[in-house]
Amino acid sequence: MSVQVLRPAPYPPAISLPAPFPKEALLPLSIAPQAGASLSRITAEIRDLKSSGEIHDLLDRHGAIYFQNLALKSADEFSEFAHAFGWKPHEDIGNPVRRTILAKNVATANEGPNTLPVYPHNEFGLSPHYPAYVLFYCVAAPETGGETPINNSVLLYNQLKKRHPDFIEELEKRGGVKYQLFHPNGPRDQTSSAGTTVLQAYGQHVLDTDDTETARKKIEAEIRRLPTATWEWINQSEVNPLGDLRVWEVLPAVRNHPRTGQPAFFNNVVSRFLNALKDETLFPPHLTKNGDFRPPAFYGDGSLIPREYLDSAVEFISQNRSLITWKAGDVVLIDNHAVQHAREPWTGHRKLLASLWDEA
Repeated sequence: MSVQVLRPAPYPPAISLPAPFPKEALLPLSIAPQAGASLSRITAEIRDLKSSGEIHDLLDRHGAIYFQNLALKSADEFSEFAHAFGWKPHEDIGNPVRRTILAKNVATANEGPNTLPVYPHNEFGLSPHYPAYVLFYCVAAPETGGETPINNSVLLYNQLKKRHPDFIEELEKRGGVKYQLFHPNGPRDQTSSAGTTVLQAYGQHVLDTDDTETARKKIEAEIRRLPTATWEWINQSEVNPLGDLRVWEVLPAVRNHPRTGQPAFFNNVVSRFLNALKDETLFPPHLTKNGDFRPPAFYGDGSLIPREYLDSAVEFISQNRSLITWKAGDVVLIDNHAVQHAREPWTGHRKLLASLWDEA
């Protein structure tokens, strides 16, 4: 790695990736600046590494880069660091997770409760519109827990194909995977749930003065920007004339990496499976104790995915994951095509910000 300010740094939780990755491939690669290096020097070197192609080379080899000891102090400094890579800011369309914007192309990460994990997934793997790169920045580190587990999606595909070649074949035969996304009608400024209301997900152009028909047309126009989406309005009533929104997505479960060409298990299937186990909704009628419809991901034709395949995926992830143990000021850069991420429960005050990017 031809660097001056940024240099490889030890990170004991990193794991060595097995074949077909090169022997020196680590997840994640850890880099730290020279002591006393200013943010301007760091970002200048990032721009040099990006223009030379070395950032892409490192991500293709390792999948994720953990920048330690950056000592970033604010959302604005994180934004400056993230913009140095020269990618195109990712636009959210139908985001199922509530985020609060804090700086240019910087928002809060998942604001769900600290007692619950976030299970392994590729960012927006349940959408045809997903970012190429995800950066997380630690504003405040937790007292205990709160790690960000990461695992390689290419490796997961290889392991699943070796143990369950029939699963990979069925995914193709049955049209990939099918997800339900539910958005209740509610205010665009709600903060009681980590999920998003109809207006938060698709109501960017809806005005408070719009009647129901106009609001629905604007929302449906936004949904149509996702060419694989179908939807239905449910639970309409006098007090809820717009209704709640159920969106269905049918997408590939395996997608080839755009640079390396390697197939990756790129999706949100495992996270939906583990959430269904937690909610006891794995099997029909997929209803929670409160009567909410929360199914797992299905095959693309709507049939259930056999549990043995998903149990294997969870097993492989647990055997080959690395934990990002946060320190305030640190950043991790994830190639979303190649690496899944998750979140462990925590105690204390943990705050992470996220910045999502498309290839320029």
